[in-house]
Amino acid sequence: MNQNNNVWVKSCIEGILFISESPVSIKSIAEVIKIPEKDAEKIVKELEKEYLDKNGGFILRKAGGGYRFYSNPVINDVLKEFVKSNMSAYISQAALETLAIALYKQPVTRTQVAEIRGVRTDSVFQTLIDKRLIKEAGRLKEPGNPKIYRVTERLYEILGINGNSDLPPLKDFEEDEEK
Repeated sequence: MNQNNNVWVKSCIEGILFISESPVSIKSIAEVIKIPEKDAEKIVKELEKEYLDKNGGFILRKAGGGYRFYSNPVINDVLKEFVKSNMSAYISQAALETLAIALYKQPVTRTQVAEIRGVRTDSVFQTLIDKRLIKEAGRLKEPGNPKIYRVTERLYEILGINGNSDLPPLKDFEEDEEK
């Protein structure tokens, strides 16, 4: 790839990542720009390093199965202050507890979550489905065929992780289960 072509491809990748509302896979980038995946990955890695080295307002990182721009963690305090009054991002304590259980125990049924939390979770599940944070993932093959749920890629994206392997271990939780 010559220098002019490399600059053009970088610009195209930046544009794709800028307009995307969700993480973009290397495969998707390569297909759209019509370059080999290894070239796309090399350029994305270069961009990721450039944005980190620049230490500007945003960075490029891998999360949720692809790459996306995120705010630079060094300005988190300023950004938190900016969005403090934005109540649309609010999530209830019940929803947060339900999400945590679903995240660590998935696939999970409503009944399993209710047993752990000690309260019914029907309305909470509906809220999380509406916010596209959990989704139906099939049914258990047992009496009643209850629906099972998983968290969505959108949740991983919001958390800035690639999957459950990026979650911190729940050692205390595991010890409680063994008792």
